[in-house]
Amino acid sequence: MSALDKVQGFLEQKLAPIAGKIGEQRHISAMKNGLMATLPLTILGGFTLIVSTPPVNPAVVQATNAFNKFLLAWKAWSVSNSFALNIPYNMTMGLLGLFTVMAVAYFLLQKYKMNVIGGVITAVVTFLCVAAPATAVNKETPGALYLSTGYLDAKGMFTGIIIAFLTVEITKFFMDKNIKIRLPEQVPPMVSAPFEALIPLIVNVLLFTTINNLLIGAFGMNIPQLVLKAFAPLVSASDSLPALLLIMFLVNILWFFGIHGGNVVNAVVVPFATINLAENADAIAKGLEPTHILSGGFITLWGNLGGSGAAIGLVVAMLIVAKSAHLRSVGRLGIIPDIFGISEPLVFSTPIILNPFILIPLIIVPLINTVIVYFALTLNIVGKTYVSIPFTTPGPIQAFLATMDWKAPILWIMLMVMDVLIYIPFVKAYDKTLVESENQSIEA
Repeated sequence: MSALDKVQGFLEQKLAPIAGKIGEQRHISAMKNGLMATLPLTILGGFTLIVSTPPVNPAVVQATNAFNKFLLAWKAWSVSNSFALNIPYNMTMGLLGLFTVMAVAYFLLQKYKMNVIGGVITAVVTFLCVAAPATAVNKETPGALYLSTGYLDAKGMFTGIIIAFLTVEITKFFMDKNIKIRLPEQVPPMVSAPFEALIPLIVNVLLFTTINNLLIGAFGMNIPQLVLKAFAPLVSASDSLPALLLIMFLVNILWFFGIHGGNVVNAVVVPFATINLAENADAIAKGLEPTHILSGGFITLWGNLGGSGAAIGLVVAMLIVAKSAHLRSVGRLGIIPDIFGISEPLVFSTPIILNPFILIPLIIVPLINTVIVYFALTLNIVGKTYVSIPFTTPGPIQAFLATMDWKAPILWIMLMVMDVLIYIPFVKAYDKTLVESENQSIEA
């Protein structure tokens, strides 16, 4: 048995079942699905930022031509209408932590087949009690209470996920033990259901409010602040080059062995990428420089251009050098969906799975892309991602809209050309074997 066969056997027998169980684990699944459910909010908030923060600095740019005049006029208009323009952003990205609680609790409650609306309300109320307790801050309006949004945005997302998990589990405990207010059987379920959820609601609110107050008294920090402090090293590490390289390696080596690398790795990566995206967007909204590298769709935008293994480089290389009927057909059929970020037809038709000719570029091309992009973003040569763009948006357009930096699509195109050049010798070698095989079939 060859070394490759041994690795394949290990992955299929050991890693694949573990990866499947991780992806299906109810809490991880609820977190992943919940964060995906907030994606439209990040897209809307991001496009609002595009409109409200035009890419121009009036202190530097002069109205010397029509394009500059347009940008400066856009900037002046956005400044004078900033309050109205920022409303959609503040109500989406600015409340991302709150929506995360709702979505994660919703999917976990569905997994348990529990009362969804009651459980979501319990999670949201509990979260608000610890993250944004109502306070009186305006003496000119006696009796008016205000919610601080400081931890209702991305800074509250980790807290929101934890609160969603714990409140649902506590509620489930009471339901399993049949500890609830019972009304006569004649009472309709619609009327009795809210009363059944009352005891878990009271317990959750009192428990977390008490813990929150004790933490403030003992450490001077509330639950969201402590959670942020605890997760700070992980968030920081997610932006490091070794972490990004590990992510890209795992995604593509799993694909080589027939395991959907994106599904496995995204379960861990998506929370960090989403939080980093929101923090980058918040920095832009405040006129500051974004700081996070792993943000939004970094993996598909910058590492895996066009899909797994930087598939756009593979398919273009096929179109340029392939002589076999198989690869010519795969290239013609795969190029259109791959332009829109859908690489599965190419992945399974080439195939890249267990294909020794494709293994080396499948691994090294995304790693090289990642290194180049990491330094380009770290050195501020190209802007960092702060807008969530649908992954089906063609690469150069997505690169520009995600960063609002004209240099981003140029970098994307340069990476694609480099990827094609790296793929060509490997495609030629694979294509040669296919041509020989096709000729033998014809002769037979």
